[in-house]
Amino acid sequence: MRSPLFEIQRVVVRGNQYLVEDNVRNAADIGLGVNIFKINLAAAADRLKTVPMIKEARVTRVLPSTVLITVTERRPLGLLPAGNGFFEVDEEGICLQQTGSGVPGVPIITGVQVDVVKPGEIVETELLADVLMMISGLPDEVVNQLSEVHIDPDGQIKAYTLDRIKCRLGEAVEVREKGVVLARILQELQKQGAKVDYIDISSSGKPVVKYY
Repeated sequence: MRSPLFEIQRVVVRGNQYLVEDNVRNAADIGLGVNIFKINLAAAADRLKTVPMIKEARVTRVLPSTVLITVTERRPLGLLPAGNGFFEVDEEGICLQQTGSGVPGVPIITGVQVDVVKPGEIVETELLADVLMMISGLPDEVVNQLSEVHIDPDGQIKAYTLDRIKCRLGEAVEVREKGVVLARILQELQKQGAKVDYIDISSSGKPVVKYY
């Protein structure tokens, strides 16, 4: 067990999509050249969980000389305006990190007033919870076409596509049903090349499309 054969030569990171591997290694704080049996795996995993972007982390030994870090990241779902930029929030309303510009596939959330928060803190507001519920229930192909999601004080939600089509989504109910209908309508409109003023799916069973 004391043989140089068991000195750590590599720290491998898996599961990361948004985080840089070196940042994950630094957060785990596992030194190369240390005997692999002397590292505290649970403590390393706990250090990783202090990173706001990491939801779950597992650290394991791969004998003789490799440590494997497997992370489950929090996925940014929306962008809230903050000063001169935005900060990302996940589906639980946890602030992930601040960014100075938009993120592809992550719509800006408007109509929600929040205090300044730090990464790792939860943004607690009922309106934001409704917006996040709506976004998380929509198909990925729809979310990727959205530039903004706005909520009115009465809970009515509107989304705007990258082509500036207004989508009236109504309240955060029947979200998945609305998402399926909206995906079909957007796909058909794209085929037609039609110019549209708005799409109203406040009631998923009675969608309305207003053309120019």
